[in-house]
Amino acid sequence: MTTSQKVKVKHLKTAIILEDFGKLQKAAHYYARAQEYLKSAKLYKGIGDFSKAGDSYYAAGKLSEALKMYLRAGRKDKKIAILYEKTGNYRKAADLWKLLAHIRNWKRCFQQSRQLSLFDLKL
Repeated sequence: MTTSQKVKVKHLKTAIILEDFGKLQKAAHYYARAQEYLKSAKLYKGIGDFSKAGDSYYAAGKLSEALKMYLRAGRKDKKIAILYEKTGNYRKAADLWKLLAHIRNWKRCFQQSRQLSLFDLKL
């Protein structure tokens, strides 16, 4: 077993013990360190830490869930705009890029949303 695997197992064992003792915030942290991102996200969501739940869902590749958690946490930053783009919601991405004064990103997303709108009209 490699050193990184040993560390991962150690973090996982720590997370399980902390969860058993009701220390959910710390348990979620150690699940994330053990790369058990979905378990981490569920614990963070359960205790109401939606921003960290979003981080864990993002790390797990669950972009739609990450976006939901970030929005629930009230975040309005470039990570949200990027997630809007990655999930194909170019109009909302463009609106947020404009709000954040990232004009180049706003223009790209705005043009993409217009292209999709024109495509819908042609159908």
